[in-house]
Amino acid sequence: MKLPAGRQASVVIDPRKENTVRYLKTFRGAIEIDSNRGKGFILMRDGNLIAAYFKDKEDVFRGDDAARYIMRMPSSDGSNQQNFIMRTYNEKDYSEALELCRTGELFLGSDQQSDESSKVVSATPDGSRHAYPLLDETILNKLMSQPGVIAVSAFYEGFPVLSKGEADFEHVAARAEDFLRTGTKIAQDMNLGECGQLILETVEHKFIIVPCGDLFLCIITRADAQLGLMRVLIRSIQNEVENEG
Repeated sequence: MKLPAGRQASVVIDPRKENTVRYLKTFRGAIEIDSNRGKGFILMRDGNLIAAYFKDKEDVFRGDDAARYIMRMPSSDGSNQQNFIMRTYNEKDYSEALELCRTGELFLGSDQQSDESSKVVSATPDGSRHAYPLLDETILNKLMSQPGVIAVSAFYEGFPVLSKGEADFEHVAARAEDFLRTGTKIAQDMNLGECGQLILETVEHKFIIVPCGDLFLCIITRADAQLGLMRVLIRSIQNEVENEG
């Protein structure tokens, strides 16, 4: 599958690293991946992951599956060489890329210009596809209206899907994904069961991560925010999303 050439912006070692996060916040275009495992791309807009594709020596991955594959690829080392080429798109290039991704069923559900704009699509264990409603601004506004809440972000595989408030959301989503994976591993190692909520408290802030449908919510509050009230609201939102699914 070949996307529009656009304008080559730069060649980077790994766009998942922190030193490229700020640039991706205003990036619209494709990031091509060429590694000894295979080739693919991710389509991005303003720091949000829109679509993904990857073909290795054995299989072809699309959408959610491709995003997971790419995000979990190890960094370049002696046995795993990879290059990332960033291509910026104008409106014409981006529209053409959207149509190609729509035809190839590569969307992750975060693009408002796709037919699946209001849904997140994921693979079920039997290989079928099932759609879940995507969190909207109304839900994020409910959280933002709570005393002490500074910012809220719905994220997927380390990428922000929808955000409200004042924060560097690309950085927040990346660190939230790290926190989530570490917390999940610790819970599994200690046989504590599935993670229902992760909370990091500092002297000045609270950092809360909870599952919500196919996404995760990351909530940043002041230290004086009432966790009890937040838990009640979060549970209400989770039930709302689950019932709509």
